[in-house]
Amino acid sequence: MIIVDSNTWADFFNGVRSPHVARLDAVLEREEDLSVIPIIVTEVLQGFRTETWFQRARRVLVSLPMIQPSVDCHVRAARLYRMLRRRGVTVRGAVDCVIAQTCLDVGAELLSPDADFEHIARHTTLHLWRL
Repeated sequence: MIIVDSNTWADFFNGVRSPHVARLDAVLEREEDLSVIPIIVTEVLQGFRTETWFQRARRVLVSLPMIQPSVDCHVRAARLYRMLRRRGVTVRGAVDCVIAQTCLDVGAELLSPDADFEHIARHTTLHLWRL
């Protein structure tokens, strides 16, 4: 299973070419096991200025299998944040910890260029797609 972070989805919808977007293109073309987390849907959709693009992206995102993080997942995400902080790693936001913990819980690979996830992966078993 693959989960794509909001940065890569935003680049995809904005026509930005990058290795991560190329990987997402390949995943979509091959109809690989791709899922999404509701908070990623929120992060992606909030960035659209026009209703047309908002609706196009919404149709794509809500057509994917949705993984709903449980309350326990959120508690584990808070523990993850605290563990990282004790080790001197500052993650910029709780949302990244929820995304990472969800991936850990379901055994998903995360497709993201975000450095925070690199830091999380160094201290956990989070599987990131590597360039």
